[in-house]
Amino acid sequence: MALLERGPALQAAADYLADATRGDGRLVFVAGEAGVGKTTFVDAVVASADRAVDVAQGACDGSATPAPLGPLREMLPDLPADVWPQDAAQDVDRHDVFTRLSEALRDPVRPFLLVVEDAHWADGATLDLIRHLARRVHRLRALVLVTYRSEEVTGQHPLRVLLGDLASSPGIRRIDLGPLTLDAVRRLVEAAPDGTVDAEELYRQTGGNPFYVTEVLAAGGDAVPRTVHDAVLSRTARLSDAARESLDVVALGGPRAELALVTAVAPGCEAALDEALGAGVLQLQGDTLMFRHELARLAVVDEVPRLRALGLHRRILEALEATPGADPARMAHQAEAGGRGEVAARHARVAGERAAALGAHKEAVQQYERVLRHSPDATPAERAALLALLAYELYVTSHIDDALAARRESLEIWRELGDVDAVGDSQRWLSRLSWFAGFNDDAERYGAAATETLGGRGTWAEAMALSNRGQLCMLAGDLEGTREWAGRALAVLDALPPGRDVEDVRVHALNNLGTAENEAGHTELGLRLLNESLDRSIAGDFHEHAARAFTNLVSSTVRQHRHAQAEEYLKQGLEYCLERDLDAWDFYMRSWRSRNLLEQGKLDEAVAEAERVIGNLRGFAVSRIGVLTVVARARGWSGRGDAERPLREAMELAMGTREAQRVSVAYSAACELAWIRGAEDEATALAVEAWELVRPDSNPWTHGEVTTWVPADLAAEADLDGTPYLAEVAGDWATAAREWEELGSPFARALALARGGTRDGLADAALAFDELGADAAAARARALSRARGWTPPRSRRADTRAHPDGLTRREAEVLDLLREGLSDAEMAERLVLSRRTVEHHVASILGKLGVSSRRDV
Repeated sequence: MALLERGPALQAAADYLADATRGDGRLVFVAGEAGVGKTTFVDAVVASADRAVDVAQGACDGSATPAPLGPLREMLPDLPADVWPQDAAQDVDRHDVFTRLSEALRDPVRPFLLVVEDAHWADGATLDLIRHLARRVHRLRALVLVTYRSEEVTGQHPLRVLLGDLASSPGIRRIDLGPLTLDAVRRLVEAAPDGTVDAEELYRQTGGNPFYVTEVLAAGGDAVPRTVHDAVLSRTARLSDAARESLDVVALGGPRAELALVTAVAPGCEAALDEALGAGVLQLQGDTLMFRHELARLAVVDEVPRLRALGLHRRILEALEATPGADPARMAHQAEAGGRGEVAARHARVAGERAAALGAHKEAVQQYERVLRHSPDATPAERAALLALLAYELYVTSHIDDALAARRESLEIWRELGDVDAVGDSQRWLSRLSWFAGFNDDAERYGAAATETLGGRGTWAEAMALSNRGQLCMLAGDLEGTREWAGRALAVLDALPPGRDVEDVRVHALNNLGTAENEAGHTELGLRLLNESLDRSIAGDFHEHAARAFTNLVSSTVRQHRHAQAEEYLKQGLEYCLERDLDAWDFYMRSWRSRNLLEQGKLDEAVAEAERVIGNLRGFAVSRIGVLTVVARARGWSGRGDAERPLREAMELAMGTREAQRVSVAYSAACELAWIRGAEDEATALAVEAWELVRPDSNPWTHGEVTTWVPADLAAEADLDGTPYLAEVAGDWATAAREWEELGSPFARALALARGGTRDGLADAALAFDELGADAAAARARALSRARGWTPPRSRRADTRAHPDGLTRREAEVLDLLREGLSDAEMAERLVLSRRTVEHHVASILGKLGVSSRRDV
């Protein structure tokens, strides 16, 4: 596991060691909570010092009766022989030993690095040794590292007193090791073999504690690992019975338990709580008690006997219900854990509605599922309504298959009850969900059924069903169909009084119209309508519609190769979705971000983004097509990795949707990769296969991707105005290349030059492919040059053969910076690269050098 976010601390230690080498020694207190990585940090300092110093290490004993000077005794084999008098008995003159040690450290042949670990357990004699060295270290050739758990050194702890006494000593320094940031936890999750653990939830549970994080990842992330469980219980075992009983109440009270709540459940527990606070097991923030880490709380919860836990949950519920304004979600949890199902359902219904309104959609899913679990006596209408609420929350959090199942059950109930409006609305929702799942025939069938069921009723439900038909037309690239259905929806609204339901349909219809107009090349009108829909959605708290507007703005700008504008929409849209648990659109926009990166020639970053998304797509075919295609294209361009498998899956999913924008992206990628393999006839055949589905689409960028590969007689039918594809099908490859260059799309530029087939064009293309790392494409361009009798330019990546370890020039630069000790972030800044790209270079370097750690380079 990589040592993350310790660069400044390691650099400080290196600086202190350099001071010590000059005879200006340092004693450094290394502080941090249990599991923060103090030992790992010390090991890294020792490893980096290598053979430049003599190292002696010892640790304090946490037993009830530690041996005096235990750490020093451990160090003796690595210290000069005369530090401990050879003829002395076990009990020696402490002052004499201390003096001998300081003299040995005054001018040794090589400086010393002494390590005293776990000083929070230090015996009195060891504390005296630390005091002795601290007051003299600035005249010694030694660096002394003293680690301790900061949470245990409180009040009148002897080490705390010592720290105060030494605060002004000249050679004293302190390094505080904090927890990992969320970004570091994400990187560890991405590097884990599974890689599907929710990084934000892991960070919440662990507080970024490296030990907890790594143990959870090693265990697969499903429960509190045994190692964490044992570590927590070893600390609580030192507490009194009363303190452990008070911990039970705090643990069962939830992540944050108010002091008033705990004392109401367990009167007179204040002294016991003080003991737990003093031991660092609990912490107090204002009037709220909490464990230092959520995993520690869960470990304690696991140990509470079942019947005791049942009784405590009921008492906590009673205390909460007696508290004005208590959180319904907490009451629902306590009621369920206490076996009070009916009460749990009542509170969970309120909690679910509140969570949905606030944009906490994952929480809403949990609450509505709880209501259904504990409502066996609900009427059919009540159950159908609950299923509809749950289905929506499952939909926006990207659990599409589960949402479909809930909606289907709801539809059957409404049919049995004969509720026409509810049947029609369920059919409309099944249309939407089917589209997300990639079942476009079902989407059309359910959409038509909804408009037939609701036709002529003059309700907002009818208007939304009509707008849904417009949405399906928009997604199919049918501008006229979108205009017709959206117009019919808005006409129904004109006869209805203003209200939230009416506004709901209006922003939906405007979104569809704006997207269709923009995709068809009517940019000014399209963007005006889209932005109006977005603004009204945000103002009205229509979370789904706002996310959809951002998504449509992103997809349009990426498809049109407007990279900078796309990235701005991505930034805004992803932030909006992240804050509201809108996973379906978060993943969809990230799939477009991966393509945006790829079109700009940023292969490593594009693949990293695609692979991060690919494992999180739950029944979400439309996003999966995009990221699979990105991975396939990047592998095909570079010639590294299996491009065929992701490409085939993308093509099958795309054909399953029968939607032009999905088919075009997958099949144009297949054409591209066939060209790279030299199979130009295959590229043409694939384009023709997709042509009938793609040709009717009103967006020239969509059908242009395929049109550029079809025979000239078919290409002549296409309207490609405003795109570089127009020059491509006209055979004006130089103009097309220039237009791609102006758009900032280097691979498309190089491909146009190569397909043009001129001597200069092929040479330019080969070198451009080299710069992109598109080795397979570069090889194809050079092969075409040789086939025409021309000598292609020497590969700019030929320098990999000149390097003894096969590193590229860029990798050699990164290696030099690695050896200087720079972090990934520092290297990224120095080389003007993204940190993700640097991480990929580092991984490649380690692989080529055959080492497992950057310290080994």
